[in-house]
Amino acid sequence: MTNRICPACGWRVHHSHARGVKEKFIRAVTSYKLYRCRECGWRGWLGKPNLIARKHRLRVILALVITLLLTLLLVRYLIDHSTQPPISPEQFVLPRSLCSLSVK
Repeated sequence: MTNRICPACGWRVHHSHARGVKEKFIRAVTSYKLYRCRECGWRGWLGKPNLIARKHRLRVILALVITLLLTLLLVRYLIDHSTQPPISPEQFVLPRSLCSLSVK
């Protein structure tokens, strides 16, 4: 049993499971937890926000999103360049500045 008090009736509350994607996302990003009152049926979020934990979670989520975007860009680059035919030796032309250099 927790020491949390129901804001509606003043009785003790207990943890409640997150329902749906929205509640699971809020629970993952913040330090708030879902509670339910057995007396009056109130259900909601309680707890003080833990800024350090929330900032850490946000950094992790941001890093995952950036990693996903970079991976998608790399895959797109590889797909785009794998469809182009390779350059044959006849098509390869050296710049004039390199052609005029002589090896001693």
